Amino acid sequence: MGSAVDEPPDAVLLAAFRAGDLDAAGVLFRRHAEPLRRTAAAWAKQPAERDDLVAETFARVLAVVRAGGGPDGDLRPYLVVTLRNLVCRWGRQGSRVELCETVPETSASGADEPALHRTNAKLVWSAYCTLPGRWRTVLWRTEAEGDTPTEAAPLLGLSPNSVSALAMRAREGLRQAYLQVQVPDAEEPVCREPRRRMGAWVRGALSPRRASVVANHIAGCGACRSVASGLDEANRELPGSAARLPADSPAPGVS
Repeated sequence: MGSAVDEPPDAVLLAAFRAGDLDAAGVLFRRHAEPLRRTAAAWAKQPAERDDLVAETFARVLAVVRAGGGPDGDLRPYLVVTLRNLVCRWGRQGSRVELCETVPETSASGADEPALHRTNAKLVWSAYCTLPGRWRTVLWRTEAEGDTPTEAAPLLGLSPNSVSALAMRAREGLRQAYLQVQVPDAEEPVCREPRRRMGAWVRGALSPRRASVVANHIAGCGACRSVASGLDEANRELPGSAARLPADSPAPGVS
């Protein structure tokens, strides 16, 4: 749509978006996202936290605009009010700015057994909370909200094809994280690094060099071999048990 100085005012872009022009929403996002991040910094200290607050604010405002409501002129005041309301609402629901649940500790009889809990919804949510903010946002919009890549593209400032690629990476990241949150802490220092990478190793996502290091350790460590065996079983169950957000999960927070 040209350079920033040539871009039309908010009122024109909002009208265009209501008429179905998704590129107009992208221009609005690029115009207002950085000032809104600075506002979000009052509540969220980490950049990823601010990104998530901004993303969810835009998602809600653009949904209202697409439905025919919202502002007709300057968009920024409406965005700031929505952002503040989100912070207050999430705070009442349990400090959503620090939303992540503590990963359940293993209740297995032996410290060497993996914490392969069958409470899948809780595990998936714990895994989801460990993902980068951008991955959480694209998963929430495409999986939980059911947005198509075309619908999610303006929110993320990406093309529909890029949204599809990002969602694919995020889903694989969620699968790896779902396995990783089931790995108990290592008692022996030598086991800590292999266990930290075990979820990715089981999914075949490590580089050959790192995969070889983990495999060699597991071959000589009975405790980690037990963990890996349990994770391999969980990985085989993944198509029917994970990589999807629980239907009743709250909207994404920031972490």
